Amino acid sequence: MQHKNKYHDELEKLIDIFEREFPEAELLRPRSIKLDQFTYLNDEEIDKAEEIETDETVILERKLETKEVKPLQVVSEKVPLIAVDTSSIRLGETDEGLLSAFRAAIIAQTNGEMKCDVFGPYVVHITENNRQAIYDYFRREVFGLELIEAPTLLSKVMDRIRNFLERLAQRTAALSIKNGIVLWDGSLTGRTIDTPEKVIREALDLAHSQGNSVVAISKKSWLRLLTGEQLLGLLDNIPNSCYIDIHSKICTKDMKRFTGRVHVAKFTPDGFSFRVDVSPASKLTCSRVLELLMGSSAFYNGYPELLRQAHIHAYFTPNEVLALQTYAIDKYDLEVIRTFDVRRHLLAPFGA
Repeated sequence: MQHKNKYHDELEKLIDIFEREFPEAELLRPRSIKLDQFTYLNDEEIDKAEEIETDETVILERKLETKEVKPLQVVSEKVPLIAVDTSSIRLGETDEGLLSAFRAAIIAQTNGEMKCDVFGPYVVHITENNRQAIYDYFRREVFGLELIEAPTLLSKVMDRIRNFLERLAQRTAALSIKNGIVLWDGSLTGRTIDTPEKVIREALDLAHSQGNSVVAISKKSWLRLLTGEQLLGLLDNIPNSCYIDIHSKICTKDMKRFTGRVHVAKFTPDGFSFRVDVSPASKLTCSRVLELLMGSSAFYNGYPELLRQAHIHAYFTPNEVLALQTYAIDKYDLEVIRTFDVRRHLLAPFGA
């Protein structure tokens, strides 16, 4: 990766910002962690469960036909790749609010070598008294947006912080390679609940200024017709790497939401298919960008390995959550309240 840029510096100084906005608390009820069940943890899907389907649904005006599917050609040319992901985790509840942790991972691959930059974990105490100050800092100081009221629910503030962190990491990645491909987790949809279109377009402009294309790959997306019919397994029965450009079939009233061209792609014959949004660099077509990605990346069940590594390095393990809880208890002299699951006490063995 290239030298540090101002967005990289912004990520590094967030620890001081969060420390400054860390209100005092006396009590902590830690999140219950099971060390005998190893799994990677990320609360993003919990915190924005009712928003994901709204943001990631694509409405098409007509059905797609098999003849519109095009093969993806294997090319020998390789370009630099860089991938971004973030995660958030609840550490517990205090007598003042919510104790959370965040982490961002940027994984770059140039000339066959992989380099990982991890930012965090950032331990953040979100309360009624500081939620607006933290929200304002990101909107005004980092992204130059007008100030608005922060979400009322602290869990929503937590997810907005994670999203701001991810958008900041995407800008860092955009300036870290040249003439390559920047991989995002998710889509290039603007005007969502948590991300103004301006934030997306500025990140794309930064990437394009370095000759980079941006490819966003969504693990969760829904394709529906105006009639409400859902399109499932679009490329499942096609036995080779392929893609279909669905952008021109998108419902006209929704078209302005998308800042990239929308496709469904299957990168390996035996892999899964994904919604893939592409914003190509100057003089490149979307199909060429997809072919360059195929030629430059390894894949795991059809998913780019670099994005997979970004997930792995960003997510939290149960041991890390336990360590962060202990760190917060010691540093802020918190009295621990016994953790318990009320459902287990009331409903066991049913629903516990």
